[in-house]
Amino acid sequence: MGQQFCTECGAKLAKGTRFCESCGAPVEQVTPSADSSPAPGTIPQNPPVPETGVPGRFPVRIIAGIIILLIIAAVAVLVLLPKLQDGTLPGLGGQQPAPTPTIIATPVPVPETVVTTALPTPPPDPFPEAYAVGELFYYNNESKYTSRATVYRYWMNETYQWHNDMDNKYYTEPGRPNPDYKYLLIFVNIENLGSDAYPYPKSNMIVVHNGGNLYRVDTSHYLPDKAGNPKATAVEIQEIEHMPDYFNFELVEDYGYSHGTTQDFVFPGKGNAVDGYLIYNVPATLSLENTYVEIVFDGQDRAVWKLA
Repeated sequence: MGQQFCTECGAKLAKGTRFCESCGAPVEQVTPSADSSPAPGTIPQNPPVPETGVPGRFPVRIIAGIIILLIIAAVAVLVLLPKLQDGTLPGLGGQQPAPTPTIIATPVPVPETVVTTALPTPPPDPFPEAYAVGELFYYNNESKYTSRATVYRYWMNETYQWHNDMDNKYYTEPGRPNPDYKYLLIFVNIENLGSDAYPYPKSNMIVVHNGGNLYRVDTSHYLPDKAGNPKATAVEIQEIEHMPDYFNFELVEDYGYSHGTTQDFVFPGKGNAVDGYLIYNVPATLSLENTYVEIVFDGQDRAVWKLA
């Protein structure tokens, strides 16, 4: 049997053709042999390709077409890829793609530790209705013993100098100052506004309050009636001896003493008012802002004055 297909282009050959009608290649003439036929029941080693099979080689025109398509695809990729990346591909309206949001980690502020210092609770005012220095307190109202009283001045120091009428000299009290104590002088005036004499509070009824402590008049003070001279005037204290009494009638003297004598009653009228200072020995740390003077009168009446 002769060659049926061209070995160059794969075109089908007509019987007895010596040259391929498609590509012009010479057709190999094969002499049939008896041994070339396959034995019955065996599969030939190189069976002929049926007419519907794939040709052995592609035509030149097909190969050229494939190359052209590959070149076009490569050009398209090179041209369109940058436009796809910058978003300027026609049909996208020239808009830039939405930028990827940048996430900035904002540090969460750590709240500061607030140290609260509890302020000490001030102690309650022991005398919330106390009078101010110089303010008048009226008692025995609407009677023949109507009177009024006031604490009108105070003075405080580590020492004071008192006058001795026996030798007409001044002496420092105390002789050696004690750093733990000082002297507080309270000035009091009591006036009878009625018609009859009435007992006035003695010095032991006039007390000083401070920090829950109670201080009474200093009994070691050299009083006028102990001067040894019945005609001696009240003992002067050099630091305050030029201070006037409440009514500016005369210089201030010891409380309850007038010209060396002691009265048991206060008589009506300003000229008969009981006036003078009392001396208290108090701690050196005493604060006048928290110091009160209380006077207990005859009967149920009492009043308190706040210093400073």
